[in-house]
Amino acid sequence: MNRTSRFFIVILLITFFPGLSQTSAESSNSAKGREQLVTALDAAWVRILDNGKYRQILNAHNAAEVIINIVDCLPSPSMIPFPEKPEGLLKQILDTKKIKVGTMLTGPPGPETTSNFFAPISTDMLEAVLTEIAKHYKTKPITVTKVNIPPPFNATTALNNGEIDIIDQLNALGGKSENLRRRTSRRFTCTLSGSRQVLYVKNDAPYKNFEDLLNDPDIKICAGPLSTQTTKAYFKGPEQSVTTKYVFDISSCLSKVINGKADAMMSPFPDKKFFPDLIDTNGDRKPETNPKPLIRAIDTNLVTGTPYWVAFDEECACDKTE
Repeated sequence: MNRTSRFFIVILLITFFPGLSQTSAESSNSAKGREQLVTALDAAWVRILDNGKYRQILNAHNAAEVIINIVDCLPSPSMIPFPEKPEGLLKQILDTKKIKVGTMLTGPPGPETTSNFFAPISTDMLEAVLTEIAKHYKTKPITVTKVNIPPPFNATTALNNGEIDIIDQLNALGGKSENLRRRTSRRFTCTLSGSRQVLYVKNDAPYKNFEDLLNDPDIKICAGPLSTQTTKAYFKGPEQSVTTKYVFDISSCLSKVINGKADAMMSPFPDKKFFPDLIDTNGDRKPETNPKPLIRAIDTNLVTGTPYWVAFDEECACDKTE
């Protein structure tokens, strides 16, 4: 078939099936708008890195020792310009001044739950990023509508269905959701924040380093929601076990370690000074034990990082079997 014949076939298809052209155009616009949103989020992120706002947020929340800047995007604004001529999802957000943000960090307040430390930091960082976007495009402030994703936390489906525009800093880049590898089933931005993964054991525990824990064939570990997937990936021996506590994870896991019901707790906190001064160790929900003198830290040299997540398109060629 020569070039002229192919040209006439295309014209005939568009003439008799106009919906084909429209659908293709809409799909292209949708895909471009999502890619633009990722680029706009990245552009805003490197600017708050560059202007010092990022460090201000960490210092305001006493988080400078906890959160690590994984430099997969350098604080060089000239490297990442904002997209010109916004389309699709980015244009919609700019036009409506609204963005729907998926979140799972809902739990009882207080220092006993890990996510309660990170949630306000995430909120302030998103506000700073959206402020940069609004400033660049000369729009009014962009309002965040938080959409809670309940168990079993089908965040990828919520993105693809349009229930949310982005997922906040909840899912680490290396993990999976709904049995799909996140890297290949979603779009993602620069890594906004990272945290160490540290194991806490009793002072008299026999473990000296990470290898000792890995080599314990029947070790029992307790972890909160921000550490559980990493912990299960490394401790997966037939007799090794990982218990996840979604709320009150700090106090619950430390109590298990102190009482000998778990050998270790995995946590994103690098020092025990970030733990409560008193926790409940006898089950009556009345804090009576200071855990800090009873435990010690073993650094795993593992660091997890979280981006913002944006939907892939259904027709993307990503490998969803991983």
